[in-house]
Amino acid sequence: MAHLSHRKFSILEAGSPRYVLSRKKAIGKSIYLGVAVSYECEGQIEWACSSYDGTEFESHEDTFITDPSSTGPEQLEKLNNIIIQTVRDFATSHNYRIQAVCIGCDEKTAKIVAADPALKCPIRSMCTRFWFDLDAAPCTYTLRGLSLTEEAASAARKVYDWFTPQFPGSIPRIAVDPETNEVLVDMDGHCHMLDLEHFEQTTDKPTWDKLLQLSEQCKQRKLKIIFFNSTPQGGGVALMRHATIRLMRLLGVDCRWFVAKPNPDVFVITKRKFHNVFQGVTQDEQYRLLQEDKDLWVEWCEQNFSNYWGQGKGVVDTADVIIMDDPQVSAIIPHIRKLNPTARIIYRSHIEIRGDLAGVPGSMQYDLWDFLWSGFISKTDLFISHPVAGFIPPRVPHAKVALMPAATDELDGLNKKMSPSDLEYYRRVFNRCAEDQGSPGISGDRPYVIQIARFDPAKGIPDVIEAYRAFREQLTARGMEDDQQPQLVLCGHGSIDDPDGTVVYEEIIQLLNQPEYRSYAQDMCVVRLPASDQLLCAVLRGSFCALQLSHREGFEVKVTESLAKYKPVIAYRSGGIPLQIEDGKTGILVERGNTKGVADALTRLYTDTAYYQDFINELRTKEQDSKRQQFFTPFQSVNWLYLATELAYKGNDEAVATNQPAVTEVDGTYMGNGEVRQWNAKYVREYWQNSA
Repeated sequence: MAHLSHRKFSILEAGSPRYVLSRKKAIGKSIYLGVAVSYECEGQIEWACSSYDGTEFESHEDTFITDPSSTGPEQLEKLNNIIIQTVRDFATSHNYRIQAVCIGCDEKTAKIVAADPALKCPIRSMCTRFWFDLDAAPCTYTLRGLSLTEEAASAARKVYDWFTPQFPGSIPRIAVDPETNEVLVDMDGHCHMLDLEHFEQTTDKPTWDKLLQLSEQCKQRKLKIIFFNSTPQGGGVALMRHATIRLMRLLGVDCRWFVAKPNPDVFVITKRKFHNVFQGVTQDEQYRLLQEDKDLWVEWCEQNFSNYWGQGKGVVDTADVIIMDDPQVSAIIPHIRKLNPTARIIYRSHIEIRGDLAGVPGSMQYDLWDFLWSGFISKTDLFISHPVAGFIPPRVPHAKVALMPAATDELDGLNKKMSPSDLEYYRRVFNRCAEDQGSPGISGDRPYVIQIARFDPAKGIPDVIEAYRAFREQLTARGMEDDQQPQLVLCGHGSIDDPDGTVVYEEIIQLLNQPEYRSYAQDMCVVRLPASDQLLCAVLRGSFCALQLSHREGFEVKVTESLAKYKPVIAYRSGGIPLQIEDGKTGILVERGNTKGVADALTRLYTDTAYYQDFINELRTKEQDSKRQQFFTPFQSVNWLYLATELAYKGNDEAVATNQPAVTEVDGTYMGNGEVRQWNAKYVREYWQNSA
């Protein structure tokens, strides 16, 4: 095997003036790569790579001479190794950070690859290796140009445009189809981070086999599944939908996701008068839903339906199963029923709905739930709730209720494993964000306690600060010096449909100025972070332990993510959190509002090494790994595919759909085969795990 040299990337020698100067930068300079590959003739592969920082290019060209004794796929794997190592050496020597890469080929090479399916796997492997080895988001594209270098430069510009350069962390711009408001996840499939084999490696065999079986049924029956919610980014629902669509696409299932056109006035209603009221975090009468609020919200939903999803749009009128995530756009349900009577509609409730308050006539919760249930949500076929009895509101018959926890993705930017250099890079990025907001940063030589959450009234952030103050006082009483005591990190993303974020953030900053907290304020990092999944992943991985002191909570995926990173979690017994933590084994549960109890738990974890290690050892066991499976994307996808195949009429006797009774006439759910099922508030998993 030999190489013919062309233009090469410059590699700085360690100790050279430019090498030393580059290391003085706090954060590695972001670059975007384009890689172009071409089969020029039998026995050799031409390739070029261009780096682009938004202003300048630097290019590298080479020729790979194949080994006749190796197969085509084996040759491409060897080429992958060369390309990965070349760009790694280039970036490392200059202290560059590769944020994303676009890998492409010309039409001639694309035809060669298309004609030989065995060649597709190595090309996809190059993409996933950039994701896992270099933390660079990989994209694919068919390229055109007068030369390979021009094609590589074009690819670099393309990927630069697809991403958001001011936000580190390889997050592609959220693309939404202007005609239908469909969320084009991963740049409509151009961004390729994962293959099915990666999901298979992290999923137990029975679950994986069921996933493949159900996905095959969906494909054979040509079922169309769609999700609706209010926003494509920010919050747990959007994170789950990105991961779900990504896996469904790999499985070949026709599954799509649509969001509403943003309206800030409506989001004030849906956040403060829907979400906050349901959770009971406010009893202020100013947040009672008024008729003018109802009219504005209904008008907004109807406009979205008629403009993007209605007759002739190829959305609702062609769907077999429709999932409504939370109440934000639930006013479209009657319109779905009218346009597509045979579509099966599932309402998925993600938030904590205070059933006790919603059952009190005259309360804000009662009036709100009565409005949403009687006019809209009651017209669905199935109500999915978090597995907490108190979350099922009054008037929802348990025969129509099934249970499902929230999920996160083990392989996306929020959870994937990171190298020490990745962790250090994101620590510096975090500190830059902190500095820009006037907050202290994370020290490189002190442990820290963390709570990751939106700045939301229900997240108990004042309790976190008070518990940290008491924890620090306990450590000082034990004679521990300040520089040996942990810092506190409070951070989270914002969301387009959450107007409370800025308000709560400002309240927390004011709280830190109170006399009782002032002496510890320089050790409290309070930061609103940009939409960077890896940034959150890195700061969580670097923590000593995690807190989740929510006063009201549905099912907190940050708890799952913390436990999956082997971080013990101290949390309040709120909402679905006690279902996620085994008290005394994987974390510590404290009664809501007991900040001293939280401080006591922190002190013991920090000062009793053997006690702390017991939690770590338990979290690393195969038993705990198996238990966490139900909170990850593949398991969750089995739940959705099972529901779709059971509820959909397509592929069953046509008479079943013709004889469909009104939803209110059925004690339970009229299934796709004509039977009536009473779910009785059982887990969805109980049905498919017990089926053949």
